[in-house]
Amino acid sequence: MIHLPANGLPDGIVFIERDWLSSNHVLGLGHAETVLVDTGYVSHRQTTVAIIDRLLAGRPLVRIVNSHAHSDHVGGNAALKSRYGCEICVPAGIFDALLGWDETRLQYAALGQACERFHPDTGYASGDTLRIGDLDWRALAAPGHDMDALLLHEPGHGLLISADALWENGFGIVFPEFYGEPGFATQAATLDLIDSLDVRVVIPGHGPLFFDVRAALTAARARLAHFRTYPERHANLALRVGLVFLLLERRRMPLAGLAQHYGHLPLVERINRQFYQEETDALTRRVAAALVRSGTARIDGEALVAV
Repeated sequence: MIHLPANGLPDGIVFIERDWLSSNHVLGLGHAETVLVDTGYVSHRQTTVAIIDRLLAGRPLVRIVNSHAHSDHVGGNAALKSRYGCEICVPAGIFDALLGWDETRLQYAALGQACERFHPDTGYASGDTLRIGDLDWRALAAPGHDMDALLLHEPGHGLLISADALWENGFGIVFPEFYGEPGFATQAATLDLIDSLDVRVVIPGHGPLFFDVRAALTAARARLAHFRTYPERHANLALRVGLVFLLLERRRMPLAGLAQHYGHLPLVERINRQFYQEETDALTRRVAAALVRSGTARIDGEALVAV
């Protein structure tokens, strides 16, 4: 779904809403250059390239800017760079890991996710100003969901590219909590930062753009308070999200091999050791059953299928 300026965005800013596998994109059509923020998941890269080709209508893509380096936000980088020869600009905190393709630090394999290797050209940090769509956007640190993530704030129109720090109905899984980092505390600080800004339109990493920032912050803070009180529920959500992501990519997974494929993923094993100590088969069955109850998946014969 492509949102043009009539949907509350100024001229030169196009919001492209994707889904829960591929992140949304923001395309800045400036007079001097074109810039794309975030590029989706690798399995959708051909669709991403086709969308951007159509919107550019023959113009070059000069630069990709990534809000953070999770696989669903950088998966189209390599394909777009091959197509356009564009520069790739990433958060400075993750630049060296991407440059050396440090798979331990990048953790793409931790949840069974793929990412086509790409070469970052430059880094940007909190306090930097980026020109996107003839507007000046200030980068601001947004640790929590990802410790190196950055927001982009454009004060003139009250625009915020929030990535996974704030959605209309929540925020992304706070992964640092599973690695001994104070993710909940930093997520709270990021919500406070957003609250301190003049924000009238939020362009999130997933889901529709939204205007009621106060309501979203209230809901996010309530959700975060719940997770801080009951961290095992946050862990259980992370397990479900991990299996949903696999299903969204593969669409259909045989039940016979599900535990072997999903239950032994490094992050799943880490969460299980920390919170549950369940047998892998039992844990996998429990998570799959939760997806079926929620209507996210269904059982079709001997397979778990995405709905």
